[in-house]
Amino acid sequence: MAALGNYRLTNPRRLFRAVAILALAASFSVAGISVSQAGNVEPTALEYVTVVSGDSLWGMASVHAAGQDPREWIAEVVLLNALETVDLTPGQQIALP
Repeated sequence: MAALGNYRLTNPRRLFRAVAILALAASFSVAGISVSQAGNVEPTALEYVTVVSGDSLWGMASVHAAGQDPREWIAEVVLLNALETVDLTPGQQIALP
């Protein structure tokens, strides 16, 4: 087998185990950094509205998303409210960013 200094690789499973442990440790450290960065985001205040007849997300975007791309705002509203479609129902309550 291969020799490295005073170390002899007598069992390939040891090498595999060492590489697996190092890879796992590296992934945990990266995950820990990502989680700590995610905690630094300031919470945003949400505005809740009740949908009335004739309301649409495009219309709401023109009022609530001034200076912003309405498509991005609508996508955020859909994700925030877990909507399956962009169609709104009168009486439905939705959260707006």
